[in-house]
Amino acid sequence: MTITNVHWWWGTGWANGYQTWEIDIPAATIGASVALYGQSGGGSNFTGIKSYRKRLPDGSDQNIDFGDWTSWPPLVADFASSVVFAIATGSDQEAWGIMRIDWWE
Repeated sequence: MTITNVHWWWGTGWANGYQTWEIDIPAATIGASVALYGQSGGGSNFTGIKSYRKRLPDGSDQNIDFGDWTSWPPLVADFASSVVFAIATGSDQEAWGIMRIDWWE
C-alpha cells in the first residue's frame, strides 16, 4: 500500500477528565495514530484513540468504542469515516498529544 496523504494535529488536555477530537473524513483506508509528547503535574496522563467509525461493505458505519482510557490503543488501521483521538488527565495536570492520520491506497 502507498500513503497518499498525511494530516497532523496537536492537542492539549487539562483538569480531571477527557479531552477529545473527532475527525470526520470521507470513508477511506487509513492508519490513525496518537502519542503523548509532554505533560505537567503529578500522576498519570494518557493519549489514545477513544473510538472510530468503521465503514462496512453495505455503506453503513459501525462505531468501535474502546471504553475508558486504560483500553485506548495508540493506533488503528481500517476502512473508516471518523476517528476520535483523546487525552486523559487527572486534576492539576496538563498533557499534550500529537495525532496523525495516513491515507492509504
